[in-house]
Amino acid sequence: MQNSFIVTSHGWSASNWLAHSFNLNSNIVCTHSARNVLANDTELHSNSNLVKNIHNFHRGYVGRQVLSLDTLYDDIQQLGSAKYYGSVHVLRLRDIPILLKKYGSPQKSFKVANFVRNPVDLVWSGYGQLQDLFTFDINELYWTLDKILNEGKDFSYSLIEKYQINIGEYKYLAFIGACAILSSIKKDCDVYEVVVGTNKNIDFIGTFTMESITQDREKFRQMLFLLTDNSDLATEDYLDKVFDEGVINRHKKDKKKMTSAERYMSFEPWQKETFDYFFGKFELRLPYESFGYDFSYMDV
Repeated sequence: MQNSFIVTSHGWSASNWLAHSFNLNSNIVCTHSARNVLANDTELHSNSNLVKNIHNFHRGYVGRQVLSLDTLYDDIQQLGSAKYYGSVHVLRLRDIPILLKKYGSPQKSFKVANFVRNPVDLVWSGYGQLQDLFTFDINELYWTLDKILNEGKDFSYSLIEKYQINIGEYKYLAFIGACAILSSIKKDCDVYEVVVGTNKNIDFIGTFTMESITQDREKFRQMLFLLTDNSDLATEDYLDKVFDEGVINRHKKDKKKMTSAERYMSFEPWQKETFDYFFGKFELRLPYESFGYDFSYMDV
């Protein structure tokens, strides 16, 4: 029986909310993040938990490609008894081809979905979290600086000269870093054709947007059905429980409710130029438009 599913996600995309929502169902055991831990704690990624578990997170980050899919899900099955076993953001889409090449075809069968967010809002969320992480996570600071230097060193120098910014201040460094990290989103886009139809035990069911799944009960119901082939899981009581949970793990520094277009237009000139540079450099517009996003506001 097909009873394992993988939701790949870059992060900063309500992945904790999604994993926690799946785990609220008594028929599902679902884990989250590179640590591959049970998604039963809404504060899993609070700053206090991040500080306490920073070494475990780092081990998870570098260990995403060291276990076969079968072994990874053997570990998940040890966490509880259920009809279905899933994970969200334990893997990124770009990890799948590497694991298949390294370990061959899995014995288990997996439904795989990719979970994405509008890059404008993803960057803003990342901008908020990086400002916090830089204060206690020197590995994150190092990795982000490496991204900036590898993907946009000359651009960053031009930004300093044009806007006279103190780039070492976290409010600048975190935003530029969040934009540079879009290079990872590019890697996910580049492997779509590899993931789709390349392995008989990997059934890629498509891409789902954070905006639709977190706001539309029917979209959430449809995603769950496609991941499990079980239409009985999404009862009205269960959906009530999911959508009564509210926002989990908010990273952004403000509480303003904005559309993506409004958020983009609210960027300061240096932020808008930075986002435009990396968004264009990694050619993300066309693939994200294919997911249903509209970036016409960037043309104004």
